Amino acid sequence: MTTRASHKSPLRRRPFTLRAVEVTPSNRRGRHTILAPTKGYRIRLARVKVVQPEADGRHLCEIYFGTAGNLITEPSRAVDILAVPDRGTASTRAYPRDQGPRGKRGEPLSLRWRGRRPSTVHKVIIEYTEES
Repeated sequence: MTTRASHKSPLRRRPFTLRAVEVTPSNRRGRHTILAPTKGYRIRLARVKVVQPEADGRHLCEIYFGTAGNLITEPSRAVDILAVPDRGTASTRAYPRDQGPRGKRGEPLSLRWRGRRPSTVHKVIIEYTEES
């Protein structure tokens, strides 16, 4: 008969610091880098929210990782396509800790307006963490 000692090793969790940043992307066509990670780190999203405070009609907004010209070029890097209503807000779903979409090391988060570009200012609120 053998006796085994029960040994529980402590679980080391990554340090978790939820960060938030507000960005005002330009109204021009094409890709905009809305968040770049610290050198050597990668971004993991918790939520992205787009706010349209002034009347300008409904707009579609692509959110994705990388520097591709649009979502069609690199569909595997997609986060979401948001339909921002007139004088309203749209957001991605809120992801639990360590379960949101994650970019590659050093890969930026990009935004592109689909269809008619907006003529008013929009605000983008990004909740994220940085991982090594």
